[in-house]
Amino acid sequence: MTVLLVEDDAVVRLTLADFFEAAGLEFLEVGTAEDAMAILDNPAQPISVLVTDLDLGSGDNGLALAAKVRQRRPGLRVIYETGSAEMLAGRTLAGWEQVFYKPFSPSALTATVSALSGSRPLRNYPGRQRHS
Repeated sequence: MTVLLVEDDAVVRLTLADFFEAAGLEFLEVGTAEDAMAILDNPAQPISVLVTDLDLGSGDNGLALAAKVRQRRPGLRVIYETGSAEMLAGRTLAGWEQVFYKPFSPSALTATVSALSGSRPLRNYPGRQRHS
C-alpha cells in the first residue's frame, strides 16, 4: 500500500521523503491539500496512510483534509505532524488518528507509518513518485 505525505514546507517534505525511501516505503508526496485530494479522488490509487502537516498554508489545513478524505476512504489512517498543539486544543483524537509534534524523530515517524501501512521494506524500490 502507498503512503501519501502532505507537507507544504519543502525541506521537511524532502527530509521525510528521504526517510520513507530509505525504509523502502512506497509513497507519494505533495505540498497542498488540493494536490492530495487530486490523488485521493482516484479510487485506483491505493493509499493506506495519510501523513499531513496540520498547517498547510493556504487552502485546507490538515484537519479539513483528513475529514474530507475519511468521507471518501473511511478506513484510512491519518498521522498529523505539527509544530503547535493549538489546532488540536480540546480535540480528542479518534483511533485512526495519531499526532507527531515537531520537532520529532523522522525515524520514529517512519516506523509508525510502516507499521500502520502494513508495509514491508521493498528491497528494489525504484524511487519515490513526486507530485507538485
